[in-house]
Amino acid sequence: MPHMHTVMKMRSVIILCMLGLLAGCAASRSPLTGAFNRQAEKNYGADKTTVCFLFRHQSQMHGFDTIPKLNTYGVKDFNNLFREALPEITNIGSYTTFTESPADVNEPKRREELSKMRAENDYTLKIDFFEETSFKQQFFNGTISFLTATLIPMPYSWDYTISAELYDRKGRLLRSYQRKATLSNWVEVFLIFAYPFHPLEGKRETIYSEALHDIFRQIESEKVLKKPAGQNG
Repeated sequence: MPHMHTVMKMRSVIILCMLGLLAGCAASRSPLTGAFNRQAEKNYGADKTTVCFLFRHQSQMHGFDTIPKLNTYGVKDFNNLFREALPEITNIGSYTTFTESPADVNEPKRREELSKMRAENDYTLKIDFFEETSFKQQFFNGTISFLTATLIPMPYSWDYTISAELYDRKGRLLRSYQRKATLSNWVEVFLIFAYPFHPLEGKRETIYSEALHDIFRQIESEKVLKKPAGQNG
């Protein structure tokens, strides 16, 4: 009997593990808050200018992280998302990119490189991607999912704020932009068939992509990127 009891316990553990591995998810996202929502007025014919794009990816789990944490990247295909959005601005002659790293605080060469980039370009567009979530929510929902082998559907959510600040060569702030969206993910064993159609990472990439396109369209429509007077085109 003791042996049979042990076997039954082992089978139960195996079943729970299998259910956990088979758990599916269905992600969804909210529309962008603060979106431009107007047809872009193209700036064809304007003199070409140069821009330094400064990226910062931060995250914070409230109730666990004391301050926002600086990450190397926010989504895996960020470079491709940026490349696809860049043509929204038509009068960029050349550009440089710099992504802040947590290690930069101890890397004077990296800081000097950034300062040089900002000084050599007509403008600097600083773009912050900030991901927020709740430790309490994640822990509570994760506990319920584990105890029920994901048979009870549980929601997880992340809030995203994409902020952009445009500076001239002298460091003066010219414009600021902000977009927000929320990403939700439901986890349950029976959602395994929904996952291929509603993947979490795909929804996150969509938020980043739409925010970049929308901010760049507004910059293009405002015609704020102008070749500084006295410089050769």
